[in-house]
Amino acid sequence: MDTHANDREVLRQLLQDMEYAMLTTRAPDGSLVGRPLQVLQMDAQCRLWFFTSGTSGKVDDIAHDAQVNLAFADVRRKRFVSVSGHAEFSRDRAKIAQLWSAEQTIFFPQGRDDPALTLLCVTPTLAHHWDGHESAWGLIKKFGKAVFKHQASDLGQEREFDLGR
Repeated sequence: MDTHANDREVLRQLLQDMEYAMLTTRAPDGSLVGRPLQVLQMDAQCRLWFFTSGTSGKVDDIAHDAQVNLAFADVRRKRFVSVSGHAEFSRDRAKIAQLWSAEQTIFFPQGRDDPALTLLCVTPTLAHHWDGHESAWGLIKKFGKAVFKHQASDLGQEREFDLGR
């Protein structure tokens, strides 16, 4: 398996239980804007799919600069993932039907045929992962080292990987 394919598989495993992401876009004035989105699917090419409104400010932001960041957090496992990538919009009716669920009606009251309903697809190019999973006893020991010996502790593993886009 090539390195990029292996990294995509690692990313798929890391994100499999993370349902929400913070999408960060760059507004036309240069400011960064973050918004929560529900992940609907990570497809075979590792692209992440979301529903959004075609009238959302993120549409203008992405039209100005399609480079985005998705931040994921699994606080229970102390696992964090940052994904940089290229965003694009689609109104593919078949893909909308595939990803649609009744829960989406809260955001799109007219259902799958809501004229504002738009797909947002992010193709990852680079990801960064932090894993700080540590037992309670391990954290207490590291805290003690910091307090009593005035030494910083390693709080987990870090990895960056290129997704070959």
